[in-house]
Amino acid sequence: MDDEDTITRRRAILAGGATLGFGAGVAYLATRSPSTDSTYEPATIHEGSGASGLGIELSGRPIVGEPDAQVDLYYWTDYLCPFCARFEANTLAKIGRNYVDAGQVRIPFLLYPNIGEYSMPAAVWDRCVWEQVRGDDPNAYWDWHGEVFDVQRSSGDGWADDATFADVTERVADVSLSDVESCRETRGDAIRDQLDADASAAQSAGIRGTPGFVVYNRETDQAGHLVGAHPYDNFETAIDRVLAT
Repeated sequence: MDDEDTITRRRAILAGGATLGFGAGVAYLATRSPSTDSTYEPATIHEGSGASGLGIELSGRPIVGEPDAQVDLYYWTDYLCPFCARFEANTLAKIGRNYVDAGQVRIPFLLYPNIGEYSMPAAVWDRCVWEQVRGDDPNAYWDWHGEVFDVQRSSGDGWADDATFADVTERVADVSLSDVESCRETRGDAIRDQLDADASAAQSAGIRGTPGFVVYNRETDQAGHLVGAHPYDNFETAIDRVLAT
């Protein structure tokens, strides 16, 4: 593949035009209950470094899966997003077991605060938790992330506030509430700049809502995107198609 072809493909996805089409921009409005097999504990969580092949900044972002996995499944989420909670309950674990654990896919966790007034503060909590645990116990971030979505699913409107996030942070093992609060106070502005970059990357890829996904083959430079809480079968089709190119 020559440089001109590579740039063309990258520009296509970052301009919102997926090189491969598989349901891009179509939200799947599922009504089924959360899966009873939604528990998943990733073997590997690490921090990204530098910009990806699509120019998406990964430094400071948690990534589930092997660093050298062939396919990136960029995942933009918002803790106030009910369809994100549905994706986490119905689909994420199966992707993890079938593709992440097999070493084929890694999932950069990106944030796109877009739902409500507390979306940005919730995202700052997330990044401060990650900054606190990433060195010694990155799986504590996974536990915290899942706990927040569990609270969202079991709560009504107006659930998201400082008190709720402080309670979640305090009860998740190996996460220090005082350290996270200190990060929010001292690192809040820098983290918001990072979050703005995540949101800009989503918009450049044609994603206007959450959950949003770009499936990208790092070896062949082929990519496409999906938006919405698609069923697992749609992700399987998208990932297999990108893996085959």
